[in-house]
Amino acid sequence: MMELWASAIPEDNLLLAITPVAFQRYFEPSVRAEKVIGLDGNGQHCFYLHTFTMSEERFDVDEFPILVDVYYERVVAWRQSSGQWMKVKSYSDQLDSCNHHLKVLPMEEISTMPR
Repeated sequence: MMELWASAIPEDNLLLAITPVAFQRYFEPSVRAEKVIGLDGNGQHCFYLHTFTMSEERFDVDEFPILVDVYYERVVAWRQSSGQWMKVKSYSDQLDSCNHHLKVLPMEEISTMPR
């Protein structure tokens, strides 16, 4: 999990982030969702990551039902030594088109861990 934490944080912010010593991981296969929460040495939240993919049931050319991915989201946040959180959200809302792109929003400073 430490590799996930280190790879999720932009390198410029790595030194400002509180390093987790333990992780809680949750996974929901029905919606392909994962949540990871990192805890510091005092048991306080210091890292947050969630990803999920939404699908819709559609029909192929032969009218057989198929699942088509239509939305993907990833949110990563980490607590800094100042107590503030830095958050980066990336998403794609055009997975079902030929031209789907991952959009990354600008880094945002927030006062609490995302939910």
